[in-house]
Amino acid sequence: HAPMILLHHVIQLLADSMACRVVALLFPSFWTFYALLILGGWFLARLVLADGLEWTYVHLVHSALSLFFLHWRKGSPFQDHGQYHQLTFWEQLDHGEQNTDNRKFFAAVPATLFLLAARTADFRQQPLLLNFLGLLLCIVPKLPEMHRVRLLGINED
Repeated sequence: HAPMILLHHVIQLLADSMACRVVALLFPSFWTFYALLILGGWFLARLVLADGLEWTYVHLVHSALSLFFLHWRKGSPFQDHGQYHQLTFWEQLDHGEQNTDNRKFFAAVPATLFLLAARTADFRQQPLLLNFLGLLLCIVPKLPEMHRVRLLGINED
């Protein structure tokens, strides 16, 4: 019982010190869950489409979802944390500290998906430009120079 109570207190302290939706990423099991979710998307695309572009579909869907959930939405969906109200998920992650393991993981995933999409499809069918744009949508907002930057005033409150 004591380890569970201690774990509960640690999680509560973390939740009090940062936005709630970022706390779960501190645990390595989330990375496994994230990878399995992506593999599940590929498996589903393979079952439904089976045209050789499955990784392209997974990459493009991941890019769109990643852009929205990591770099567009602001605040915390669970509690109102005034200090996080104007920050995106990416800006909240690891208190904005750059080059952490979490940030490297979230940067490596779209790069890996891009490589899988580019290498596994028939080159004549491959929408390489579309895949590259998907990669840019995921990587550019993650650059340290883009931290708290709103291009052309988009997504400013």
